[in-house]
Amino acid sequence: MNAVRDSGLGTYQKLEKQPEGDKGAEEKKPEKAEITEEDKDYKIYPGKLEITWGDNQSYWSLPDKTSKEPAELSKVCWLQVTGKTKVKGGKSYEIEFNITLKADGFGWNGLPLFLMAKIGAKGKSIWKKIKPLEQTPNDKTFDIPKPEEKFIVKIPANKGDEEQDLFFGFYEIWSNKWKGGLLINYATVKEVSERN
Repeated sequence: MNAVRDSGLGTYQKLEKQPEGDKGAEEKKPEKAEITEEDKDYKIYPGKLEITWGDNQSYWSLPDKTSKEPAELSKVCWLQVTGKTKVKGGKSYEIEFNITLKADGFGWNGLPLFLMAKIGAKGKSIWKKIKPLEQTPNDKTFDIPKPEEKFIVKIPANKGDEEQDLFFGFYEIWSNKWKGGLLINYATVKEVSERN
């Protein structure tokens, strides 16, 4: 059995088998997302995300690091997309992924998805279960989680307003079912008021 460790969010379930033709996922650190004036909405595009098996074209078609194009999933049995950005202590941040489920997508029916976040390299992982994706006859683009299921992470103020690393991710790693036909358009990590 092989344990796969994600980019800063801890070790999760052990895999009984790996995708055919793959020697396993290597542990890589996601690049820090740079928020520019141009991206005031805090979009983090796939080139700045770490995608397990993303370097294998049998599974993913990835844009270059500076592109705003989506990452396209052909097929995987282990979906793991992670990122890292700076956040301030005492603030709250909402995490979302904007995705497109293509009309020819497969393997998603009934599979719950998970968003996870972790503050700092040694912080505790926070999980949010997301409802399974709904297959439609047409391509469908949406944010996960849905607006009524917001995933908000409160950053402890124990270090004042000093910036800290927030690791975050989007996963379906427990079913070992093959799935495909998904576009990862971008992730957002944006500061929100505590009332949200």
